[in-house]
Amino acid sequence: MGLSASQARLLSITQRLSNNELQSEIMANNKIRLSEANVAARDKYIQSLDSTRMDYISYDDSGIQETVALTFNSLSQYTPLKNQYNLYNSKGQILVSPTDAKNFANSKTLYEFLDCYGLFDRGAGEYQETLKEFQEKMDEFNKQQDEYNKKLAEFNKEFGDYQSKLDDYNKKLEQHMAAQKQYEEDMKAYEDALNAPKIYDQFSGIVGTSDAPQSCYSAALNNPLGQCYRHVLGYLIDPSTTGSDYLTSAGDSINVSSSDVSGSTLSGDGKGEQLTDVRNTMNEKDPKTGKYKHLCDKDDDMNTDGLQNILQSKINAGQTPTKLEILMSDYIYDSATNSATEVKSLHQKAVDMMYIIKNQSEFTDTLTADTMKNLLINFTDGDMKGLNPEEPTPPEPPEAFNEEMPVLNAAPPKAPEKPVYTQKMYDQPLAQWYINLWNAMEGSDKSDKISSIDDENANFSYYTVPDKERNSTFTANGQQLNKYYEIIDKNLASDSNWLQFALTNGLVTMKQAALRFNGDITWQGIEFSSTSDIREVEDSSKIAKAEAEYQKSMYEIQAQDKEYDVKIKKLDTEHSALQQEVESIKNVMGKNTERSFATFS
Repeated sequence: MGLSASQARLLSITQRLSNNELQSEIMANNKIRLSEANVAARDKYIQSLDSTRMDYISYDDSGIQETVALTFNSLSQYTPLKNQYNLYNSKGQILVSPTDAKNFANSKTLYEFLDCYGLFDRGAGEYQETLKEFQEKMDEFNKQQDEYNKKLAEFNKEFGDYQSKLDDYNKKLEQHMAAQKQYEEDMKAYEDALNAPKIYDQFSGIVGTSDAPQSCYSAALNNPLGQCYRHVLGYLIDPSTTGSDYLTSAGDSINVSSSDVSGSTLSGDGKGEQLTDVRNTMNEKDPKTGKYKHLCDKDDDMNTDGLQNILQSKINAGQTPTKLEILMSDYIYDSATNSATEVKSLHQKAVDMMYIIKNQSEFTDTLTADTMKNLLINFTDGDMKGLNPEEPTPPEPPEAFNEEMPVLNAAPPKAPEKPVYTQKMYDQPLAQWYINLWNAMEGSDKSDKISSIDDENANFSYYTVPDKERNSTFTANGQQLNKYYEIIDKNLASDSNWLQFALTNGLVTMKQAALRFNGDITWQGIEFSSTSDIREVEDSSKIAKAEAEYQKSMYEIQAQDKEYDVKIKKLDTEHSALQQEVESIKNVMGKNTERSFATFS
């Protein structure tokens, strides 16, 4: 063989050896993966040995126990002898079928909802026999109702006139009673006024009058420019030991204290203390305005006819009142408006007079004995009389109430008794089932219990429950507001695996319709493991299926493993043959090389 041919052959065999080694490595990796698949199949099979399923136990119409897979459908489907359960999602909404949701949305009352399930058509022949009789009664009732409505319309017209007259009578009676009450209040005020204390009488009984003066007032009239009357004023303003400063109507300050009453005749004979009621009354203030309540008598000169306002007279004459005139007057002078219309309080007049008496030197040119005497008389005999209440006038009693109460001549007609037709239900457990469902879909944990009715006019019994309107509201497009239920997906409704997973992982919870000792029916939460209707058992079908799948996987793995062994053995044989051929080619190429060197040497 030539050298070039040997080299080409050697290169080809080398490539085949490399490919052979690569295929061997691939086969080895495949066997490793088969080993991993073997472990995975085994683990899956072992886990399947723990497979369980939830069975639901119920009874058919004849009482024979049935065991079915636990699904929403099997749990919520009615049979007479089974317990009633509801499933609730994590939002607390009851899961319901599309049919139940549609019936609920289309029913505004409980009766309409029950009628969706044919509950009022289950009387068969017996019910139909009474239906005709009922319709006859309803026709008769409708006639009576029409007649009643006519009579009621006539009565309402007459009653309207009567009501108008009655309202007018009641209004007048109310006015009379109000007038009577006001009269009684006025009479009490009148009697209180009659019995009110005569404060001026107390005052004049202590100090006397100008005709018969006593004590300090007598001394003051004998010597008007003396200091004796300040003792009377001191007791009327403030006889306390601490004393107080007061402003005159002319704007000056004057202090009044116990020094103005000490050493006086009033103090010596103890009559000064008797002026306490007079002082308290004279110094009373209106709680709303804070102003003194008792005012002067508006007469600056008792010796002339009519009321005299000396200040306003001077103002009208274009003159400005003097300070003495301002202090002596019964009126307040307002320099800003140059007017004197506001009447002084007795308290203010007493303060102004106290200032005049204690500061006579200030008025030596104008204050004479006669002027001072008139001031004392005006205050003591005139202004202070305002402390006596005016003679009250008795109130006029209200006119006698002579109105006659209107009488309704025509009595309202008596409405005929409306015949009551009770929707009759003949399948008690089915009706109770859907009544419970209705209340749950309304968001209530309580349900109405059906009552049994024994109809004397029929030879059969039936059941009834009060009708009531649906509380839930829906929008125009049928969407419910404040939704208490959720429609379950039809695929999930029949999926036992989903329900088992949802219950065991808390995705859904259960409530049972329970009859309490007092006869009420309530929806009470219950664990699925605590019910007598649900049991968890070994799922032999899953285990058998898992075992078959495991055996099949083992067979396929073993077959594939044998196939890989055959291929590896074949590759090993081929690899050995190629190695031998490589050695043979290398020997031939060596000999050819030696001959070539021998030829050219």
